[in-house]
Amino acid sequence: MLVGWLRQSAVCEWNQVKTMGVNMKKMAFLAGLLIIFFLSSGAQESYYVTVTNISVPVRVLDGNKVVKNLTIEDFEIYEDGQPQEIEALYYTEKGDVKHKEGNRDFMPRVKRNFHLLFQITEFNPKISEAINHFFKEIFMPGDSVEVQTPMRTYGMPPDIVNKKSREEIAQDLVKIIRKDTKIGGSYYRNLIVDLKKMVRGISQSAGMETSSMADMESDSTQSMFGMEQLLPSYKETLQKLDELRVVEQKKILQFAERLKMQRGEKIVFFFYQREFRPEIQSRVLNRLMSLNQDNPHVMGGLQDLFQFYGRRDTYEVEKLQKAFADSSILFSFIFMNKEPENISGITMREQSEDVFEAFNKITETTGGIVDNSQNPAYAFQRASTFCDSSYILFYTPKVYKKDGGFRQIEVRLKDKPYKVIHRKGYYSEK
Repeated sequence: MLVGWLRQSAVCEWNQVKTMGVNMKKMAFLAGLLIIFFLSSGAQESYYVTVTNISVPVRVLDGNKVVKNLTIEDFEIYEDGQPQEIEALYYTEKGDVKHKEGNRDFMPRVKRNFHLLFQITEFNPKISEAINHFFKEIFMPGDSVEVQTPMRTYGMPPDIVNKKSREEIAQDLVKIIRKDTKIGGSYYRNLIVDLKKMVRGISQSAGMETSSMADMESDSTQSMFGMEQLLPSYKETLQKLDELRVVEQKKILQFAERLKMQRGEKIVFFFYQREFRPEIQSRVLNRLMSLNQDNPHVMGGLQDLFQFYGRRDTYEVEKLQKAFADSSILFSFIFMNKEPENISGITMREQSEDVFEAFNKITETTGGIVDNSQNPAYAFQRASTFCDSSYILFYTPKVYKKDGGFRQIEVRLKDKPYKVIHRKGYYSEK
């Protein structure tokens, strides 16, 4: 997974892609992957919101079907465990209010703001199907669309639907995503190839047999170097790869803050591609330890690797959850699964746990969908089903404390066995 953070201050036009230059390594990953998509100019890390009237977008599901015929009397709302009076209900479909109830008119903003985020190193053809589905079945005139690729951020001009067909818009976007992925992922993919060669070279230097002469020949350059040179080179390359995965929590919070300022519904789809890191097999490490007891340079290098392998990025997951819930974002996480390569002499280690855990929790808190599939088109179609319609409930807290604290929200249905999904709270004014 490629992740480094770059501030992208301007939103590009939909059909404008600039040439990135010839320095592929630095340009590709200074642009970053996960990186670009959580950025915004001038965003503040504080995420408190001044509120007296609270709005709660709610989606009700009967299995995989959206329930559309509920009334204000069917719902109950609790804040920090205390029942609240629901003052208004609005039922919306595709950005329009279809039904409303209540004693007050809160005039909710129901414009839909879509954010499609792609953190991928290889273009999956099924992404084309997902984009085509979005513009054929989901997108409506008046919706805003922002797309963040591994290279940059694109905003769709509001009048583009008057100039191009939905099919043409989808085709243009697919071309952009494919091109940006190819450029943005090139450095990352080169590092992975280098790591594979180094691991094979280290295995051969340790006297471990390879599965084929072809493997021996492909790694012959690496195996010419001694262990004193191979281990530092391998560690340095691992560090370069690891630096690309540094996800700054501050930037994630800034992304939530920027979306909180948007009027209307904020709907985010995060396409994340599972990743693996080439590592030295444990049996090779054990053999190297046994053979180099009297070589402090090699032993020191091996100890460094053990520490590096055990290091994990950490996030304040609860803080991230509350920030996204406070911003009233419907966040869906599309985990593009894939099987690890089976390469002789190499362990392909899962490197997705930290990001998966964090964004899985964020999704739960915002009321979105998590889908783990090798087919991103199917996963996107399932997740997007729930963004066409929603109930928006309004209430005024019976007790409103201006202490900057996080208030837990729970929405229930009276005597109905449906699933209710919604944001889990907000920050009070301080």
